[in-house]
Amino acid sequence: MKNKFFILLISVMILMSCASTEQDEAEPAEVILYRMAQDRMNAQNFMGAVESLARIERFYPFGVYAEQARADLIYAHYMTGDYDQAYAASEKFIRLYPRNTNIDYAYFMKGMTGYYADDGLLGNIFSLSLAKRDISGAMQSYADLTEFLIRYPESEYIDSARERLIFLRNLIASSELDGAEYYMKRGAYLAALKRANYVLKNIPNSTETERALDIMKRSFIELGYEEYAEKISSVEVIN
Repeated sequence: MKNKFFILLISVMILMSCASTEQDEAEPAEVILYRMAQDRMNAQNFMGAVESLARIERFYPFGVYAEQARADLIYAHYMTGDYDQAYAASEKFIRLYPRNTNIDYAYFMKGMTGYYADDGLLGNIFSLSLAKRDISGAMQSYADLTEFLIRYPESEYIDSARERLIFLRNLIASSELDGAEYYMKRGAYLAALKRANYVLKNIPNSTETERALDIMKRSFIELGYEEYAEKISSVEVIN
């Protein structure tokens, strides 16, 4: 009797194993890949998650998981520190799924990942770059985040976007004035004056307002316009 029961138990286990194997084989590969990507992200293995999600995008571009995989790729690239790829993934998602319920997230990440590397250290070493420092990336990121604020003023990401905009505004203003200081040292006072004036007119409420006014004042003095320098001195900076 015991032998019959043991044989029956083994038979049931074999049948269950076969059924499980058949279920795994019947499960679509994209489902397996997506589950793997989620497991990897939960384990903080973002490089692995990128690999799984990229395979879904490549081999199953029109499958049921393609849309979500492309959204997850934005975050996965961001967490690996590959901001260029995160930016590209954001742009692609916006282009393919403009009516997605999470489209605000794509616009937000596009602005957040557009500029992360500050070459200010090199700018301080090589003085020429102070006058010709490339801040186009920061300016593009500022424009992207501004677009996000206009499009989705009620988004849950709005506060983070505003904080980033403040950082970018101050960075752009500071870089412009670094160039102005460089021109001052070279005796190009008119060029310095133009840069400082640009900051005051186009980048208001930055932390560099007082510095811009000081550069304008010194430039006017060097150019022989004492009356204008006196007017600059009377301007009150409101923090």
